[in-house]
Amino acid sequence: MQARVIAVRYYGGDMTRSQDRIVVLLGAGASADAGLPLTSGLARLVVERANDLDKKRRQLPPGPPGFVTALNAVYASMVGHQGQRGSNPLTAVNIETLISAVRLLQDRDHHEVAPFVSAWSAALSDFPSTDLPSESGRKIADAIGRGMLDGHSDYGAIAEHVAIIARAALRPDLSRPFREAEQFVLHSLVDILSAFDDVDYLTPLVDLARTQKDGLDVITLNYDLTVERAATEHGVEVARGIEDWQPGAPIDLPPRQGVLNLLKLHGSLDWRREHPELGVSPLLAPPRLRVIEPQTTTDDARVEDLPWIVVGDREKLATDGPTLALLFAAGSALQRGTHLAVVGYSFGDAHINAMIRDWLAADPRRTISVLDKQWERRSSWERAEDFKTVLINAYGRDRTGFQEPLQPRLVAIEGTTGTSLAQALVARPAPTPAELVSVVAERLQGSLKVRVTWHGDNLVDVHVTARPPGRSGLPQKPIHLHEDETLEETRFAWFEGLNIAALARGATVEVFVSSTTSLPFEISVSGTTLTGGGYGTAVVAP
Repeated sequence: MQARVIAVRYYGGDMTRSQDRIVVLLGAGASADAGLPLTSGLARLVVERANDLDKKRRQLPPGPPGFVTALNAVYASMVGHQGQRGSNPLTAVNIETLISAVRLLQDRDHHEVAPFVSAWSAALSDFPSTDLPSESGRKIADAIGRGMLDGHSDYGAIAEHVAIIARAALRPDLSRPFREAEQFVLHSLVDILSAFDDVDYLTPLVDLARTQKDGLDVITLNYDLTVERAATEHGVEVARGIEDWQPGAPIDLPPRQGVLNLLKLHGSLDWRREHPELGVSPLLAPPRLRVIEPQTTTDDARVEDLPWIVVGDREKLATDGPTLALLFAAGSALQRGTHLAVVGYSFGDAHINAMIRDWLAADPRRTISVLDKQWERRSSWERAEDFKTVLINAYGRDRTGFQEPLQPRLVAIEGTTGTSLAQALVARPAPTPAELVSVVAERLQGSLKVRVTWHGDNLVDVHVTARPPGRSGLPQKPIHLHEDETLEETRFAWFEGLNIAALARGATVEVFVSSTTSLPFEISVSGTTLTGGGYGTAVVAP
């Protein structure tokens, strides 16, 4: 039977509470409401774009360009590998793993694991031999030409150079197709991520930068320019620290009133690496970045037009470029904060997870809110190894397994950035209520109506049951609950209680029992919250 929810109360917060300093962490989900794809969808779009471009270019066989074959092979191999392990193949490739793979494969023979790989996948070697040694071909032609003139062909030289070409064809140089694949992916990112829609949904960030004392620190893992656009449209200054950054120096982003400090840890569409000055060895030239206005790319886009983007755990901890300086600045911003609002982040980056872990562990007064489009409901007793679930189990629960109160430090919010960003900024973990369930009983003509109110975190898959209080430790027969005062029996009922799809904090439901039911009896409410199981009881007294 389905009970009827008749009232809901909302518990909000105050964005400008003086004791808090909010820091925000944005993941790819924070840009979805601007019409931009998530990382997995972005990878698929790039591969589709490469194959569409191949169809436009190719008029005749023998086949697609090497970089298209490279992208197809990498994408298919990663999907197949995950599927063979029994995992969801649709989650195998995101844009970062795709870029990381093509970068590593450019120099795979010199990779430290190369000696332990007996044979690379055939799919990663089946490329057109576009880099055959042209010098050997020229020498063959010269030898044949001389033989036709003087009648004395140098068969040994011709055979030698034919062998060189044959070896190159059997084992082609794969660095070029994978290098071109990386260039194509990065150019495509500029095109795809520059075409975003309205960004008004980010206004709560801009408002917080304006109203919070000493502005707002935002740490983002995204390359797009949505936050910059939102701030510009509302007249708020954005400081990224990269415009004046000097290699070897820290990135200085002190808090300033009315300023949004934006730390783009993984790079940005409008950052480009400058080439060293003439006469300066690349080994001694620190990598400098310049900021440009990103333009839609063309087929003949140059390598120097590639955006500076960091992917893969290796590069995210690399010493070349501003990566470490950005990470240090992000750590400093976190240290200034008392509350971290995480928006649209999937907890897939080990170094970011470590940063969050250490920040929470360093001070028990620090709190965190996590906004996600959809949460997987888990019972509190379910074991899980992924960081997100472990984090929830450690900091999000308000009760122990023995129903003893806990003070949670994490609040989970379900929704999109467009619908729930403001809530993610103001929500705080609520103290455990003294009572999770309260009841008010009213006698009617032939039944007893009980109004049951839930005071804990929002529940789903809710069960409401009733039974006499236990005596001498013996189990008691359940009391049959009804959803209306007629006490009409539900046919084929297997459960004496009521089932409710969802029950929000502060929501009240009405249940009915027979007027002959002996008092007192106990009402129990149980279900699953975003952070585990929820359970509470109350006694209906005479």
